[in-house]
Amino acid sequence: MDPIKYLFEKPVLNGRMSRWTLMLSEFDLKYVPLKAIKGKVVADFLADNPVKETDIVNTWSFPDEDIVHVEDDVWDLYFDGASNNMECGIGVLIISPRGEHVPVSIKLDFAVTNNAAEYEACLLGLQSANKLGVMKLTVHGDSSLVINQVTGSWKIKSSSLAPYQAKIEELEKLFEEVRYVYLPRRKISSTTHQNAR
Repeated sequence: MDPIKYLFEKPVLNGRMSRWTLMLSEFDLKYVPLKAIKGKVVADFLADNPVKETDIVNTWSFPDEDIVHVEDDVWDLYFDGASNNMECGIGVLIISPRGEHVPVSIKLDFAVTNNAAEYEACLLGLQSANKLGVMKLTVHGDSSLVINQVTGSWKIKSSSLAPYQAKIEELEKLFEEVRYVYLPRRKISSTTHQNAR
């Protein structure tokens, strides 16, 4: 709804809105809605003023031909998982190239180790990014075990973590590009302290 129309047509207003209405009343304003442009008018105008083909070729110019760098549509994914005697939980933050944030968090109803919780968080992040239609992704995590095993730098020794690795490899096929970045905890905490000042 149009806020000006709301102010002038609402019979009873409280607080700040009533003060605004009172201040605007001395100007004897009246709300008149904007008339819509009919689609036929635009179609008639385009039919009456056709564009010549020669004009199209001559008017097309590419002023940025010499730009070498073009920004990619790479999304960022941050994951974290934690497990203790009381409960287990995982969290994911997906950030679009335009800076939009999509947070996801889940409390796990089953007991897992800390490493398994980190893998669960990574899996949740990849699944969520896939559902959002993401094709290029940079995955950030503070678990050196998960990041190094997923990238192939370390071998998987635990049989309980092997299914996670297989599932992640399966999910990676759904993306054009997936890159993993290890974020040490001390780097995250120092950044947090600097931002808090």
